Amino acid sequence: MGMSAQGMVRGLVADKQTDEVLQFVNVRVTDANGKLVGGGMTDEKGHFGVSGLKDGEYSLQLSFVGYKPVNRTFQITPQKRTAHFNRVFMAVDAQTLKEVQITGQRSQMKLEVDRKTFTVDEVLAAAGGSVTDLLENIPSVEVTTDGEISLRGNSSVEVWINGKASGLTSDNRAEILQQIPAESIERIEVIDNPSAKFSPEGTAGIINIILKRDRRAGYYGSVQTGVNQQGGWNLGGNINYSSKWFDAFANVGYRRRKGDGGSKSEQYYKDANGNRSDYQMIDGEDNNRGGGLFMRGGLTFHMTDNDDLSLTGMMMRGNHSNDNKTTYRYGNVVTGDDRQMLRTTTGDGDHHMYNGELSFTHKFNEQGTHKLDASLSFNKWTSDGSNTYRNDTTYFDGSAPTYSLQYRPMNINNQAWEAKVDYENQLTEALKLEAGYNGRFSHENTPQESQMWNHTTQQYEDEPYFYNRFIYDMDVHALYATGNLKVGRMGIMAGLRGEYWRVDTKSRDYYGAEEPFKKDYFQLFPSLFLNYELTKTSQLQLNYTRRLRRPWGGQLNSFKNTRDASMIEFGNPELTPEYTNSFSVNYLKTWAAHTLSLGTYYRPTTDVMQRVRYQGTYNGQPVMFMTNLNVAKSQSAGAELILKDKFFRILDLTTTLNAYYYKLDGFSTLVEGQTVTGASDENFAWDARVLASVILPYSISLQATGNYRSRSVITQGYRKANGSLDLGVRKTFLDKMFAVALNWRDVFNTRQFENYTEGPTFWRHQKNWRDPRINLQLTWNFGNMNQKKRQGRDEMQGGEDDTESFGGYEQ
Repeated sequence: MGMSAQGMVRGLVADKQTDEVLQFVNVRVTDANGKLVGGGMTDEKGHFGVSGLKDGEYSLQLSFVGYKPVNRTFQITPQKRTAHFNRVFMAVDAQTLKEVQITGQRSQMKLEVDRKTFTVDEVLAAAGGSVTDLLENIPSVEVTTDGEISLRGNSSVEVWINGKASGLTSDNRAEILQQIPAESIERIEVIDNPSAKFSPEGTAGIINIILKRDRRAGYYGSVQTGVNQQGGWNLGGNINYSSKWFDAFANVGYRRRKGDGGSKSEQYYKDANGNRSDYQMIDGEDNNRGGGLFMRGGLTFHMTDNDDLSLTGMMMRGNHSNDNKTTYRYGNVVTGDDRQMLRTTTGDGDHHMYNGELSFTHKFNEQGTHKLDASLSFNKWTSDGSNTYRNDTTYFDGSAPTYSLQYRPMNINNQAWEAKVDYENQLTEALKLEAGYNGRFSHENTPQESQMWNHTTQQYEDEPYFYNRFIYDMDVHALYATGNLKVGRMGIMAGLRGEYWRVDTKSRDYYGAEEPFKKDYFQLFPSLFLNYELTKTSQLQLNYTRRLRRPWGGQLNSFKNTRDASMIEFGNPELTPEYTNSFSVNYLKTWAAHTLSLGTYYRPTTDVMQRVRYQGTYNGQPVMFMTNLNVAKSQSAGAELILKDKFFRILDLTTTLNAYYYKLDGFSTLVEGQTVTGASDENFAWDARVLASVILPYSISLQATGNYRSRSVITQGYRKANGSLDLGVRKTFLDKMFAVALNWRDVFNTRQFENYTEGPTFWRHQKNWRDPRINLQLTWNFGNMNQKKRQGRDEMQGGEDDTESFGGYEQ
């Protein structure tokens, strides 16, 4: 009976120098006579497992292109049915690399069934740039000229830093991400359908930005500096230290931004018969400047072998200025132009962000499969700025020219606390339980005011119509539980999250009158993931989650914004969340040098929040108004194809193709006594992105990124197709101690956003763009750069339950 008992060998394979897990490594197990008895390949997380082994002596053989083969021996006995290699390191075959005179680089994208992870230090197009520049090079992610982020064509996406919101909101994340240096980022994770463990916020999913923090033994660091042709520059550095007792890291960077762009717009108003009559023609030139200091640091104390206490902090202090000129031509299609206005906008301001976090981890066992994590974080964001608008109007009927001056202080003040407790227990090799609590408490007190220049008194006077003080509080309490079960080739993870939240807003006008709005909610958010291992190199997954999109502060604030002289924007304090049921099917197949990922999804949404436009008057003149409403239901469906190929060991090609269908139901609603309508609309759109990386001799690498996005539907109109090309080159010196990178973003100046919208009383065409940019970046790496990361345990362990099981699905 002992000879027929079933045993197994399992483990994890990693690169000896970088400690990165290695996927698709060939695994062979032979018996004492050299006969092959089992095998396979490592999975996307570097794990392998071979079962069905009788008692006896065996040899484990690992092989991978570009690496030296590895052999290990082990035994299966009645006392030890499982041989477990905690970490098997493979070394790069230096002789092979020498023969072809090529310097390798890590793969940029790691495909998993539930997420895609992008290693961004190889993105040459973002060298010397910001996190925003990195996001523009991530497949399925799009960033507009004003910093709005969307995923698979959906702007309802959460952006986190290190697994938490970290103070990022829709109000401030464009400014914050523009300030964080790209060099401080380790990787970016795109989770398009998160489980109940995560916040349900963001119907499109979560983009998680992981900041660099290595645990390589000893110390190491780097210094970077760069410039671009627009006059921007950056300087930064980081240092890390790791020992048995504590880890420490610090990062500091300063970026000076200069960016030019422009906008064009045509706007026609319709008469009673629906024909175009009056019009506005707009031509703008934008000159924006800014700079800021980004600092981050942290300490982790290894109190015992099972207890870690960490304190981390992040700070940002910056300023910005703008000098924009916009020409407005007014007239009638029959009589022609009757006047022209030149609006000169000058402004400046400061912003400050502070984030601190205290966290504690306790492991109940040596392997860390039974543990408790707790954290408390605080974030504060303030932005104090102002704009001055000067409108110089020339009349073509001979009337005397006029001018007006408007002064608009624009301040934002918000803060938030977040508390998290996460418990995890791998009860058996096949069963894992997780549970936790998440509390988020945010407060905003934002005053907005406006002053007009009085030509008689020669001083600014308050303009009550545009005064507003917005006070916004939201508290969220959430509990979740998930169970992960492995049954043969099937992985099942089911979870449930309950959230209670309370919203309390006050909008005070100039005379002290308040428009309070209070509401509380309780909702359940289930999730179910089914994962089936078709073969050792292919997986199929079906999952379902329920998600929501809450209105953010700016969408709720009834403050009237006149930054665009042709349109007045204001929020709606009675907006309610929109809810989405998200279904998806994913397939992942791997070969030695190729990976295929195919995903499809379907997302019906209720109470859709949309921007709507309508015609009104201000100071006796026709003007467009824009606000947010819960207007209708929508349906979206799509497919995503990702091909990752390596050819001839010098070309790494990643191709992403997204196709999606969107249908928005028609609506008719009353806004300020006016009926606003939108016809039912549906659209099929697609986008494609190709990233090509070429490794050349003499430590030179080239990279090209091309993307295209087809025409797509927006509320009351559509957005025109666009495309762009980015190029980059890098050369390293002295065993990667020094590096120089050059990139050219938007080579053909085609990264432009062009919209067409139409309603019963208007037609509008708008176009925005930013000028291309060329960056030069220099980097110096120092310290023990070739030292391996610190390992907490020996390479091989003998027990059966020393680590998590191979082959199960992990969220």
